[in-house]
Amino acid sequence: MDKSILPKQPSICHCTNMRRSSRAITQFYDELLEPSGLKVTQYSLLNHLRRLGPLTMNELSKAIRLERTTLVRNLKPLENMGLVSILTEKASQAHLVHLTEKGLKSLEMAFPYWNQAQENLKELLTEEEIRVFKGVLQKLESITP
Repeated sequence: MDKSILPKQPSICHCTNMRRSSRAITQFYDELLEPSGLKVTQYSLLNHLRRLGPLTMNELSKAIRLERTTLVRNLKPLENMGLVSILTEKASQAHLVHLTEKGLKSLEMAFPYWNQAQENLKELLTEEEIRVFKGVLQKLESITP
């Protein structure tokens, strides 16, 4: 049987449904951001650095709720592209992550594409659905510290 013709049906597993939704929305944002050369995960990291300023790896990891090893892996391509710099502080040996000027320009160039994704979602979801969605996400994020 050709499984591609089967209708997409939700799983009985809430986690599976959330992961499917997460992959779909990530793909949606990535497609719109493609002309900028950034993925939504990269855009998000750069935007956090723009808002919060230089942070140590541990501070950034906590701020974005991402395991440090995953953060390091996600920062490496951004560092290679010259969008962030990672410097070791002599006194503490902590790695300080900075948004570079090139990173700021890349973020500014990507903003209209990211904003278009945001606007497209506003057309898909009502204001009430977005409000409820944000509340549900906050509750779900509170499951773990």
